[in-house]
Amino acid sequence: MKKRLIRYLSGRTEMARFDSLMKATFNPPRNWTLLEDLKFYSDEVTDADAKMLRDCGVQVRNSTKTKQYIITIPKEYVTDMASVPRGCWAFIAPFDVARAAVVHDILYEKINTQYKAVHESAAAEEGPATKKERETYREIADHVFLEGMNASEPPVPSWKKYAAYWAVRMFGRWAINSSAKRVA
Repeated sequence: MKKRLIRYLSGRTEMARFDSLMKATFNPPRNWTLLEDLKFYSDEVTDADAKMLRDCGVQVRNSTKTKQYIITIPKEYVTDMASVPRGCWAFIAPFDVARAAVVHDILYEKINTQYKAVHESAAAEEGPATKKERETYREIADHVFLEGMNASEPPVPSWKKYAAYWAVRMFGRWAINSSAKRVA
């Protein structure tokens, strides 16, 4: 797979967007449950990316109107938003990148779940079969996270976006191992 070019050096995108603000209920001590579907319209997800994500069970469809891929996070999905250590909240708090983090959470969860299913199955299922293949899927998820932060309203300052993006690029390889479905 070729290296992705990070095109968003100037900040906001013109096309990528969320369909609404996130509506969720807090479940102490750290989880949130979505009260309605959250949709992210991506102008960077490719046909190949969409197929790979679909193979993992992610709800991705092509919009015929906008020529974008729509990633849907379903109502009642449980997330911890951004897993930012409490000591770093003065710089990047979970709510700074909340909607992008929810999309990223479900992508990691679905990728890891499918990796485990393929890895442990003798059947020829679609999805990542090796850790190296899972890294390719993770790269897509991390790129969607950056795109989501670029599409956020109000805008996320560039230094926060890139700090969060490079944190998931560096440390996500360990986080994805324990990524699993959460319960409220």
